Amino acid sequence: MRFIKSLVAVILIMMMTPGITFSQEQEQFLVGALKATGAEPEMMDVVDWSVINREFLDFSQMKKCRDEILEIFDAKEKIFDETQENSERYRILNTVAKLDSETFLQIILQSVHLPEEYEKEPQTYLVVNVSGKNLDKVADCGRKAQEAVISLKGKSKITSCVTGSFNGKLDKAKQKQVLENICDYLNISYTTKMQDEYTLNLMGYSPLLTEDIQILDKTYNINIAMRYNLEDDKTYIWIGTPVISLEH
Repeated sequence: MRFIKSLVAVILIMMMTPGITFSQEQEQFLVGALKATGAEPEMMDVVDWSVINREFLDFSQMKKCRDEILEIFDAKEKIFDETQENSERYRILNTVAKLDSETFLQIILQSVHLPEEYEKEPQTYLVVNVSGKNLDKVADCGRKAQEAVISLKGKSKITSCVTGSFNGKLDKAKQKQVLENICDYLNISYTTKMQDEYTLNLMGYSPLLTEDIQILDKTYNINIAMRYNLEDDKTYIWIGTPVISLEH
């Protein structure tokens, strides 16, 4: 259920986002920005999403689409979980494959009859999500995720994120220094900052990152968040472009 809520949020953001061209250089900038903070690398996450057709697919058609993606990732024999949901108005095929001991691929195909006030034609959505602990794989995973979306006639709207951690809770001075290190590394020209008791969230613009989103009258292409986890006694940091696509 938590994933579905996050997925809805991603789709709402992506509906405001133009098609994005994947850039391996951008992913390297993300990893470099994380290293500049001194954080311990924890995870990489790549998400691509698109409407792929205007049809209400049955499960056999959805599995055919799914199998094409598995072939791109060389993962046809690596499925370890598959679930299906079905009603008169929607069908969902959710597949998870283990690419290696640390890297997971999730493919979600959702075919829906939308309410008439939104759009009369049915349509099928595709989400490709790759996550793992090896940050060196973020560029290759991003390239394959985009290839998967384009192969099914979708329009890529890819987001990438790297996660790191610091031992203990960072005070405000340390948080400020971390943000300054990232801003200096990425040459971020302006930021919008939001902070509450638990989470710091910052959005900005870097000339080193070519893709962006428009929110109101501002252009952004970098999203940074920090949050302290009491149970782990760690402060986690997420750096994403153009937005952070996973729950934090």
